[in-house]
Amino acid sequence: MKYCTKCKVNVHHQQTNCPLCGAYLDEADNNLNNQMYTEMNSVVKYPKLVISTKRPFFRTKFNKLLVALMLFSVLLNIIVTPDSLWSAYVTVSIIFVIFGVMLPINRRSKIVNIIKAELFWITVCAIAFELIITKGKFAWLTVEYILPWVYCLAVVLLDLLIIFLRKKNRQLFSTLITATFFAALPQIVLWVVEPIGWYQPKTIIDFVVFLSALLNAVFMFIICSRSMKEEMERNLNI
Repeated sequence: MKYCTKCKVNVHHQQTNCPLCGAYLDEADNNLNNQMYTEMNSVVKYPKLVISTKRPFFRTKFNKLLVALMLFSVLLNIIVTPDSLWSAYVTVSIIFVIFGVMLPINRRSKIVNIIKAELFWITVCAIAFELIITKGKFAWLTVEYILPWVYCLAVVLLDLLIIFLRKKNRQLFSTLITATFFAALPQIVLWVVEPIGWYQPKTIIDFVVFLSALLNAVFMFIICSRSMKEEMERNLNI
């Protein structure tokens, strides 16, 4: 054993610095018990460290099977039914499963991160499905009828989580901001494309969801201002 003259403690002879104060240990500082500890170390058998390289099935092989299934469906579609686009539905579905379901599970993501990821991938896949159904002629059905309700459900879910779990989860308010942005996005897009003449809205669903999401965010921030302030200070250092 080595000896630290500053801390007055014995230190393992393989150490070069004292773990307490960081001072260098001189070989000359070995105490009288050095021989005893050296003999003890030669007798003691330390357990062998075994690093497991086996990876879970759902982390790697399952995704590879999904990709293989996607490629097989595309090939089968081209050979057997070239006039149909059924493999495109399979492809979009598998992409959603890999990135929207399996990726959060493999990463063991928190629920707030899962909600953010699901909002993005549901948006992408819903638009892709509409483009496939309409064969490239975007009809704005997803933007005006489907996505607003999906975003509305996400906002309601986050409201419930904030009410019951805001003391345990300190990222719910920032996630609510993200969900509010998605809920407002369809109406913002319509405000942009309507003057250009690309599309004329047929309902006020997007505007209702847009206004409701903004009012909900303001209301939640007012009644939970203290929790929101603590979260912003913790996550954004403000």
